[in-house]
Amino acid sequence: MKQFSLMGLIVIVLIALLAGCGLQGSSETESKQNASSPVTMVHPKGIPVLMYHKIGEDKDNDAVVREDLFRAQMKFLKDNGYHPLTMNQLYDYVKNGASVPEKPVVLTFDDGYADTYSIVYPIMKEYNFAATVFINPGDMGTRLTWEQVKEMKQGGMTIANHGFQHIEMGQLSQKEQVENIKKGQEALERELGIKDNPWFCYPYGDKNEFTDVAAKESGIKMAMAMKSGWAHEGDNPYNILRVWVGNAVDIKHFEERISTEYFSDL
Repeated sequence: MKQFSLMGLIVIVLIALLAGCGLQGSSETESKQNASSPVTMVHPKGIPVLMYHKIGEDKDNDAVVREDLFRAQMKFLKDNGYHPLTMNQLYDYVKNGASVPEKPVVLTFDDGYADTYSIVYPIMKEYNFAATVFINPGDMGTRLTWEQVKEMKQGGMTIANHGFQHIEMGQLSQKEQVENIKKGQEALERELGIKDNPWFCYPYGDKNEFTDVAAKESGIKMAMAMKSGWAHEGDNPYNILRVWVGNAVDIKHFEERISTEYFSDL
C-alpha cells in the first residue's frame, strides 16, 4: 500500500512537471507569434519622395493640403504597410544602391509652417514615421519657434537646411549661394546642435550652373529639387526628384503616386 502511494505520488509529480513544460512551450510560441514580423528588405527601381508644404484650410493654393486629407493619406500609408525612410536611408540607396524596407516612401515638409508642429509632428509620432522638415533659419519666429523645432528634433524628426533665407538660388552667384547655405548650416548648429548637416532643399526648386558646386562646398551631401519624379539608385544626389502633394491629390491619386512612377499629372 505504501509502495502504491509512493508510485502514485511520483506519477502525479511527473504529470505536473510535464504540464508545466507544456505551458511554458505554449507561452513561448505565443510570444513568437505576437512578435512583429521582421521587415522585408528590397531593392526597388525607384522611391517616391513626397513633397508637402502647409497643412491647412487655405483656398486656391496648390501647395496646401487639408488636414483631413493629410490624415487620410498618412493612415493609408500605415494601413497598407508603407515604410517612411530617413534621409540617411534614402542617401544610402541613391548613392550606394543599399536595400530599403519594402514599400518605401520618403516624407518631406518644406518651409517649416506652424502646422508642421501642431499637426504633422503628432501624427508622425503616432505612426512612428520618419520625416524630414526643411527650415529657413532666417524666418524662424514667423511660423515656428526654435523651441518647437528642438522638440520635433528630439521627437525623432530630421531637421534640415532650406537656406537661411527662402530665396531663389538660381538668381544668385556661387558665392551668394554658398553664403545662404552656410548661414543656414551655422544656425542649425548654433540653435539645435546639428553639426555638418548633410541635407538641403532648394527654395522654389531653383538652381543654376553654380548650385551643385555651392552645395558641395557648404558640406551638403544630398539636396531635394521640386521637379516631379521618383528617386533612383545612381541619381545625381544634388537633384533628387520629388512627388508633389496638394489638395488635388485625393486618396486614389495618392495611392497612384506612391505605387507607380508614371502617375497622373494633376
